Amino acid sequence: MQKLTGIDHAATPPAALDWEGLRSFAAFVETGSLSAAARTLGVTHATVGRRLQLLAHALQGPLFIRRGDATELTRLGETVLEAARTMQEQTAQLARKLAGEDLRMDGKLRLATTDAIGTMVLTPRLPALLARWPALDIEFTMSHQTLSLARREADLAIRFARPQDGELIAKPLSKINYFLCGTAACVQAWRNDPAGAPFIGYDDGVPDIPETRWLAEHASRNPVRFRSTNLVAQCMAARAGVGMALLPQYLLAPELQLAHAASQLQREIWTVYHRDLRALPRLHAVLAWLQACFAEIEPMP
Repeated sequence: MQKLTGIDHAATPPAALDWEGLRSFAAFVETGSLSAAARTLGVTHATVGRRLQLLAHALQGPLFIRRGDATELTRLGETVLEAARTMQEQTAQLARKLAGEDLRMDGKLRLATTDAIGTMVLTPRLPALLARWPALDIEFTMSHQTLSLARREADLAIRFARPQDGELIAKPLSKINYFLCGTAACVQAWRNDPAGAPFIGYDDGVPDIPETRWLAEHASRNPVRFRSTNLVAQCMAARAGVGMALLPQYLLAPELQLAHAASQLQREIWTVYHRDLRALPRLHAVLAWLQACFAEIEPMP
């Protein structure tokens, strides 16, 4: 019998490739860095780097080339990325089908929403949902990033725009009015000098949305004293007298006065889920609860 002195990587069958390595490579390409991929996967920076090294070693070739701050895939890397994405989609499709066939009223349901809606609208009303369905395990993913429902990053999402993807089912949830407001002192300062009164705004990480466009149109000359993507933080700053803020109706507090009686902006919100989950009982239980939550928000003009 011939003595084996090493591993013939070229003879390694595709089935022997590490799925975590392929998954890490896809995350690295999609996010653009090892650290961002690590955050996406919930592992360390070193773990992602080690997986990529092992994958390249198993395939006996470089997967990408660094050119300054840019990453350029090799032909091998492009082939591996296509295979990794195919495997991701097949895995996600299987997960959706298995979830869609789960007819129990218990288990986890992951809801993607914004920090303000999750914190101020939904969390205080969780007892009503859990009192009726005590075996449910509800998880909120609160972020301004759009999570992939196809990849099961969330089961259900609250979004401010109706998606065009035919694989997704979207249902209107509510209409939210936004008001320009501040403390009595801030509102008076704004009335005395509309262009000089301090404002509260969004940081540069927020994409182009109706709220930022409204602020650009109506308060572009005003000094901005505080910026945040977090609307709850904006609300607390407004209540503390930092400046004027454009806030949704569910964040209006007794300390805040309206600059105008009428709303300055209105946005539609939708519930969205993948069609493979349309028969999932716990999803429909949460959908009904969401409708009840927003029905409790006092309608305003």
